[in-house]
Amino acid sequence: MKNTFLSRTVFWGIVLVFVASCTKDDGVELNEKGEVIHPEKGGQIVSGDPEMNNFLIAANDENLYTVDAQTGEETELYSFPYQTKYVSVPHYGAGMLYVTANDNSINAIDVGDKNFMWEQFMLEYHYSSYEVTSPICVDGTCYASGTSGVVVAVDQTTGNIKWYYTTELFGELDNILHSNSTQILHEDKVYVFSEESFLSDLPPYMHILDKETGNLIQKIKLPYELTGTPLVDDGILYMPAKNLYAIDLNTLDTLWKFEANGVGTPFISGDKLVVNGIPAGQGITSALYCIDLNTTSVIWQKDTGADTLWNPIIEENVVFGNYDKGSSFAGATNAKPFALDLQNGEELWNNEDVSVDFSPVYANGILFTHGHDILRNKNDEDSVGLLAMDANTGETLWLNPLFRFGSHIVPLVVADNGVFGPSYYRGKQN
Repeated sequence: MKNTFLSRTVFWGIVLVFVASCTKDDGVELNEKGEVIHPEKGGQIVSGDPEMNNFLIAANDENLYTVDAQTGEETELYSFPYQTKYVSVPHYGAGMLYVTANDNSINAIDVGDKNFMWEQFMLEYHYSSYEVTSPICVDGTCYASGTSGVVVAVDQTTGNIKWYYTTELFGELDNILHSNSTQILHEDKVYVFSEESFLSDLPPYMHILDKETGNLIQKIKLPYELTGTPLVDDGILYMPAKNLYAIDLNTLDTLWKFEANGVGTPFISGDKLVVNGIPAGQGITSALYCIDLNTTSVIWQKDTGADTLWNPIIEENVVFGNYDKGSSFAGATNAKPFALDLQNGEELWNNEDVSVDFSPVYANGILFTHGHDILRNKNDEDSVGLLAMDANTGETLWLNPLFRFGSHIVPLVVADNGVFGPSYYRGKQN
């Protein structure tokens, strides 16, 4: 079977090169327009060696696990106290895992020997909260935000607090319903985005802090709260706040704006930006947009169903995203994964037999997510969980049902060639 498949692949590759004057990009066939050539289901649309993926970080209730990327088999890494859960994507580096939890703490765990290294609460608040952000650890310091809009910088080795800053309007620390979105690090600054206050008419702001001291450099009032995670590329901040704003970080001038009724997290590859959005003037359906960064015009758009702001990701010349068919339960999703050609938006595959909860995490030819493989077996409990899919075909490779109730944390993939997370997984951005 394997030899037959390889023979067909070689044959079609030769024919396509002769007929369409194709070029090759890392073993993936493209035509003269850079479009992906996909002659048959099972053909290669992205390159990448799945064997480079080592393990995933995943959670189920209070328990943290490593999951073998090849088999889906889990190994318990650490168990937190009862009702202490992880609420955002962790940070991994040099064998250490840094996670924020719903007790308003940052925690460091040695993955190799499973030792708990340190815990640091964000100031005096030691109570349950879902207002904590993912940690970002660079240059020996971890940055995160927690209850009352408090941003902290802690020593990556000891957990000791280096500085803190509160985004509350008057610098107070007792407004328990004030919260922030994920912070962004760029060069010598930390960009923090505070949300509207639940207790007052306090508007959202962008706070620009000195990375070393936490001192406020500038605070800018925003027209809307963030609806996705900002992205910095080539000195430009792409900020999703209902509309998508392109902001020059040197002058803080708005260079251009893409109007919508909500946009998610943008992703950039070369001169193209993709983002999921709700079209301006309505709030029922959504679309995936591909924008030319040279002209700021829309190259193509693709209907993505119900008004859920998924976070697409680009690999080589392929866009991976979700189509939400809508759910009868408030706050629930019923999303079908798909792959599109970056150049023209043409569908390369979709999987109607899988319903996923997350935007995709891509690593070396594999997509990792959480969801329901509908046709897997007759027992639904064994058909829901953490799963891996072939990025070239959309086929489910394995599913671990231990995590059927563990959809509160998106998986993080540790591989030989790096660490892979969702499109909003951020480190230091240059």
